[in-house]
Amino acid sequence: MMKYEEIYQKLKQKYTDEEIAESMLIPADLTPEEEKQMAEEMKAIRFQRLKEVSEKDRILADVMRLRFQMEHYVERDAFSFNKTFGKYLEEYIRILNKARKDFAEDLSIHYTKLSRIINDKEEPNIELAYRLEKHSGNLIDAKLWWKLIIKKQEFIISQDEETREEEQKKVSNALRA
Repeated sequence: MMKYEEIYQKLKQKYTDEEIAESMLIPADLTPEEEKQMAEEMKAIRFQRLKEVSEKDRILADVMRLRFQMEHYVERDAFSFNKTFGKYLEEYIRILNKARKDFAEDLSIHYTKLSRIINDKEEPNIELAYRLEKHSGNLIDAKLWWKLIIKKQEFIISQDEETREEEQKKVSNALRA
């Protein structure tokens, strides 16, 4: 691997020092002690910036993080009972730092219904997805909430051979392929 000086000399053949300085981030050769000191300084800066973040900004950032997690899950991951609509809804409520009762009032649904949905005892409807879209300030749209429900249903359909067989027995005059 080339040393930084060698890299610099190659770049200097094509660019002026000013161009190199403006377009490149050239890391410094630091001793382990200097690296540790720099890491501590960066940590202190990060903590200071976190203290300066408003509650509203923190909530917006966490809602966006949740949205990205949801998108990643519905697009790439296999179904998991740890990542259901209810689990993501519970995380959304936690981010808002609201009591479930207050949140249920925000959405105009009964508290026990909300609780049953969070605990995966009841399936949400499309109207709830629309309400959550509005409640999140359109940061998490209804389609994304709905995709969580569909992902669970697809998994159930793929695994439930018993119900499939029972329901298929009720069919007469089926097409023959």
